[in-house]
Amino acid sequence: MAGEFRRGATMKKTKLAVLGLIVVGCLSVAAQDVAQPGSALKTSQARQAKAIRISGKVSDDGARFFEETNQKVWRVTNLEALKGYEGQKAVLRGRVGPDTNMIQVLSIRGLSTYTANSGDSAFRR
Repeated sequence: MAGEFRRGATMKKTKLAVLGLIVVGCLSVAAQDVAQPGSALKTSQARQAKAIRISGKVSDDGARFFEETNQKVWRVTNLEALKGYEGQKAVLRGRVGPDTNMIQVLSIRGLSTYTANSGDSAFRR
């Protein structure tokens, strides 16, 4: 009987040791995620943010962008990017998050309008 008791105690110790190693391993993985909270959040946001290219008109105050194709209004997060383009038609490239109407402008290009002139070389024969 004494031998059976020892064997049962050894099994319990082994199970506890394995369980302890699993807990320590899980805690170390969790500690790595907590060590850099800002970087993990930024990378997940960067993966979710989608770069798009849209054309439309910049509002007169430069805080919004009116998309022509979908008739959607985008609120601009970095207003300094639209300085000088207020009230003009433009094409912009920016990042939008999922399910938001906010856009971070990466680049903007103004659209110039062309008018036909019958005196141009394209119309001469």
